[in-house]
Amino acid sequence: MTFLQPIALLGLLLALAPVIIHLLNLLRHRTVPWAATRFLFQARKSSSRLSKLKRWLTLLLRMLALAALAFMIARPMTGGDSLFSIANGSPEVLVLVLDRSASMETTTEKDSLTKRQKALEAFQSFAKPWTESRLVVLDSALEEPFFIDRADSVKDDALQRFFGPTDTAADLPGTLSKTLEWLEETGVGTAEILVVSDMQSSNWELERNTDVMEKINRTLSEKKDFWKLSFLNMAAPPPFNLSLSVDQVNRMPNKVEPVLNLQKKGKGGKEVRMFTQVNGKSDVLKVELASQSVLWRPAFDLENEPGEGWISITCPDDFCQYDNTCYLTYGSTEPPQVAVRATNPRTSLILRSASQTEQGELADLLPLSGFGQKDLLSRKILIHQGGINSEVEKVLEDFVVQGGRLVLFPPVKTSSDSSKLLSWDPLEENSKDEIFQVNNWREDSGILANSSDGNRLPLDRLEIKRRRTPKQGEILAYYSDGKPFLSSLTLGKGVVYAFSTLPVDSWSSMSDGYVIVPALQRLIEESSSSNSFIQSWFCGEKEAREINLFEPIGDVENNIPYLHAGIYRINGRLTAVNRPKSENDALFLKVEQILKRLPDISPRLFKDDSLSGTIDRSEVWPLFLTLCLFLLLGEALLGQPVAARDNKAHSINA
Repeated sequence: MTFLQPIALLGLLLALAPVIIHLLNLLRHRTVPWAATRFLFQARKSSSRLSKLKRWLTLLLRMLALAALAFMIARPMTGGDSLFSIANGSPEVLVLVLDRSASMETTTEKDSLTKRQKALEAFQSFAKPWTESRLVVLDSALEEPFFIDRADSVKDDALQRFFGPTDTAADLPGTLSKTLEWLEETGVGTAEILVVSDMQSSNWELERNTDVMEKINRTLSEKKDFWKLSFLNMAAPPPFNLSLSVDQVNRMPNKVEPVLNLQKKGKGGKEVRMFTQVNGKSDVLKVELASQSVLWRPAFDLENEPGEGWISITCPDDFCQYDNTCYLTYGSTEPPQVAVRATNPRTSLILRSASQTEQGELADLLPLSGFGQKDLLSRKILIHQGGINSEVEKVLEDFVVQGGRLVLFPPVKTSSDSSKLLSWDPLEENSKDEIFQVNNWREDSGILANSSDGNRLPLDRLEIKRRRTPKQGEILAYYSDGKPFLSSLTLGKGVVYAFSTLPVDSWSSMSDGYVIVPALQRLIEESSSSNSFIQSWFCGEKEAREINLFEPIGDVENNIPYLHAGIYRINGRLTAVNRPKSENDALFLKVEQILKRLPDISPRLFKDDSLSGTIDRSEVWPLFLTLCLFLLLGEALLGQPVAARDNKAHSINA
């Protein structure tokens, strides 16, 4: 027998209270001989034995009643086959932890059901042995417990907001952790937990969630006799799949040129038809699939279109429909507002010249002292060189999060203030006869991409004598020793670019303009669209969840921005909501990789035909409650005066 509240067993000490009270009463009364009562005591001596027996029996019943009450509060558990069990051995709660990420909408050649639909059917099979248990579902999208009356309720059309398809990503360790927290908060005694997922790597991120997995392991090990964990692996890569996502949106005066990432998995045709809509007007475009990954740059003519609008692009049907469509919006063009802030005067002059607009306008020069958010109002690009203290850091971070582009050049002094936004390695210098060589960079897209005629930027001709390489971000260009020449870091709705050297002669030959000018001009061109990604969100984002007033555009009547991709008018603005790019991840984990993170418990792999090792325990506290009541009733009867019992008997005889 085990107990859910073992600390309540300390209440057994209260069973000694009747004995203590009895002994204290004996000390209060001393026997004093008196001749007048001598013969009276002799007359009652024959009944004293019966009276003493009654007193001791009453004392015993009181002690047993208190002990039974303590056992009841401690919530004892026995095996379901125990003679003391009064229940059917079902766990108190069955919990389904459901992965509702977009990748769960994949089908196979043999079955038209999606992974999510199969998962819901498996849960019905999982719940069959336990008809008396409460059923709860926690999904990865909403992460809130939802009670259902029957296991087949998951097929109810009216409940598809909780069980239906979504375009979200998932945080499965976080969802499982919240499940355990809910079980603890509600005081659930016994529970069977079934985690159903296709084990997509991006939805687990085991390395990033090390602390969360340790917490899960610790909680389940403490409850290993009462809470059981099972996994159902739905991993089944589709035989063929095309996925489409938006990398970039370029707005020109009379057209929109998005950069789209088209991924092909499995065998398929080399040419596909893409179905497009521009403000509801349909068209078909062809694209060549020369490789498994293609950057496609279609152009959409907007000559007869309104100043703002939307575009959707859809791949042909395949085995996963939820990664086939991407959405984008566009607004009217407007010149970007560029500013420069630099501690090195020579660097400041060169950067202002390199970022000069087509109209010949130089970038604004911002002050070094008294710098604040007011200086960045209406700015879209800030080019910054020098150290970043805590006050400046907060201003820059807010600027980027809200959609700004920040270009950083390293501080000259190694002792410059460090920043959490981006930090630098110590200064490195080469001799006069040696230089740092750039030999590898991203040529297909971004600010270092090849020109429209296919010519490469001459990064490999740069002569770099000094460098301070950035420590964070995705590397866009490499030195020959593998260190970053240029890195990018996405923060909120904006991007931080970090160069590792300065465009001055004492540091590098970048002052010749052959690299720095086209890089900055492309950044200006990229930011010339008023919408870009500033008006684009991803499903599952906090901003999308907090939306209350929205209007779906197109054939998406029942969709909501938090769960479903599409075009919406939010707060009066057209907004493109897409599924997270992580859902295109083709890497899947094995369940064993997750089990290794749970060394102190023994999770199981669920199969429809096997439920071995499941919980078969019953709470028997009602038994102790009943026993306590019977003991108190017996004590009350024994405590009834004899005269009262005799009078009652006489009245019955009469």
